Amino acid sequence: MAPVSYRPRIWAIGISRLNRAFAEWLPVYADQADFRILDKGFEAAAAAIAREVREGRLDAVVSGGANGAYLRQHVDIPVIVVKVTGFDVLNALATARQRSSRIALVTHAEVYPEVEAFCRAFALAIPAYTYRAEEDATALIQTLRQEGVEVVVGPGMVADLAERAGMAAVFLYSGSSVQGALEDAIEAVRLRRIEAGRREYVNAILAHLEEGVVAVDEGGRIQSFNPAMERLLDMPAASVVGRRWQSLVPSLPLESVLESGTRELAAIHHVRGKTVVVNRIPLLSDGRATGAVLTMQDANAIHRADRSLRTRTRARAAGVRYTLDDLLGDSPAMREVRALAQRYAQVDSTVLIQGESGTGKEVLAQGMHQASPRHPFPFVAVNCAAFPETLLESELFGYEEGAFSGARRGGKVGLIESAHNGTLFLDEVGDMPPALQIRLLRVLQERQVQPVGSLDAVPVNVRIIAATHRDLAELVRQGVFRQDLYFRLNILSLRVPPLRTRREDIRLVAEALFRRIQRRLQPGDPVPLPDILAQQLECYDWPGNIRELENVLERVAVLMAGGLEGVESLAQAARSVAPELFALPAPAAPIPTSVPVLHAAEALTRVSRASELAHIRAVLAAHGGRRNEAARALGISPTTLWRRLKAADAPDQARDRPTDA
Repeated sequence: MAPVSYRPRIWAIGISRLNRAFAEWLPVYADQADFRILDKGFEAAAAAIAREVREGRLDAVVSGGANGAYLRQHVDIPVIVVKVTGFDVLNALATARQRSSRIALVTHAEVYPEVEAFCRAFALAIPAYTYRAEEDATALIQTLRQEGVEVVVGPGMVADLAERAGMAAVFLYSGSSVQGALEDAIEAVRLRRIEAGRREYVNAILAHLEEGVVAVDEGGRIQSFNPAMERLLDMPAASVVGRRWQSLVPSLPLESVLESGTRELAAIHHVRGKTVVVNRIPLLSDGRATGAVLTMQDANAIHRADRSLRTRTRARAAGVRYTLDDLLGDSPAMREVRALAQRYAQVDSTVLIQGESGTGKEVLAQGMHQASPRHPFPFVAVNCAAFPETLLESELFGYEEGAFSGARRGGKVGLIESAHNGTLFLDEVGDMPPALQIRLLRVLQERQVQPVGSLDAVPVNVRIIAATHRDLAELVRQGVFRQDLYFRLNILSLRVPPLRTRREDIRLVAEALFRRIQRRLQPGDPVPLPDILAQQLECYDWPGNIRELENVLERVAVLMAGGLEGVESLAQAARSVAPELFALPAPAAPIPTSVPVLHAAEALTRVSRASELAHIRAVLAAHGGRRNEAARALGISPTTLWRRLKAADAPDQARDRPTDA
């Protein structure tokens, strides 16, 4: 069904003669608009128009002379004044001249230059007068009658006053003038509806902006006031539209912009207890400011957007190298770990991964991130044991400019913010200082980060995966690790088994790593892992787990790249580069069968630790006591090596310490 075209609603307002002219021409335009003739003027006409406008039943008004000028000042819809041309005046004067030589021309507000030029050209003396209001016209007619004027040429009101004073009158308006005014009124309504449609479209756009927007006309009166500005200033639009902006918010004047036509951008102001960023932009037409737009945005919103932008820019640099398929092993334990990890990847709950050093906890964390819906977003890893406490705080939470001596200009985005929408991997979380444990707990509870030196918390959407080689439950019992944080981290739990408990995986893992290492070291097809070496690998306990296995295999691969032939030659070479494989500790004493189950488990733990310590000492001896080289051979850091040796020496020191009598 075709839409019904809109019919303009127009009032034609005049007194006697003008109304008769309207009545003569309105039928010609009846198919284009709904017209009504109103025989009122000035205050009475303005009051009637205001009622109709409030009800939405009137679009425009056509009137003439002083009446039209008055209505233009007192109503809020278009008022089209009937225009008198020089031809109309001359034609009316010619008609008046036929009646008498004592004539006068009376017009509203202005004298027509065409008439003056005509009178000068033909040496005619036709007095011309003007009036502003009805009182002026009444007094002027009385004066003209006293001066002996017999015929008055003027608009409808003047003609009526002249006739009541006993003089003849000639109506000034021609049919073409009335016709032109009616056509102008129809066109004005059409253009106004187009403009209203555009305004509604712009207002719909402004309504969806988070930035406050106010538009004013050249007089500084508010024309548009969007919902965001309502919220920022706590002012309803209905109560401010049409009022002067300066009277509402004097601290943000627009007069200078309207006068200079120059924009003012990114100015910082304090309005109603808020820090805001303000832009003031003139609206120019033909080089002149016809209005202005002021935009306002909460500084906190801009700050958050800036931090988000820096977060995205920084986070994209860090890549994720591993998937769950890179967690090698075909043992039942490893199949279960991968299956659980795949299931846990689909939810956002916090995960705690436990396992010895070198078992592949970060590989597992990266694989879970890759398998999760968060995989398009950052994966950010931080080792909680690798930083001093003060540095770790600023790295995790970021800081504001000037937060401390040496702080970077502009501040710094923390690693937690950098992982927004993605995954934050906290490695060695058991070594996190107690003060930071409290702050991390707040992040987990509130999902907000407060940078160092900032008063404002920044919301973050991040999934946390924590990992540790330490027994967090034991650390909680010792009072070293917060119990509430432990419960927050240990929602979903995964334990990666050490390599020595899944010996069936050693050959599979070793072959995959050996191929990868050879491709990295030199081009060409990789050679298979020799059986004699694979057998030796399977007999070893691997205290450094996969990391240590990879280190040993790289040594062998470098050695084989030089060319070796024969089993004896390979065994000798392997013994020289990986002496730990051939320095197995003496068998530990068997566990007595009469020991209770709980004590047997403790004894088994002591045997495992003694075996690990013997292996560490054998590797250390093979490298002449050089701890850095021994640590590299074991696949652990020198700090870890020192810590394990110190822990092993502690019981001996305690045993040798004198006791109280």
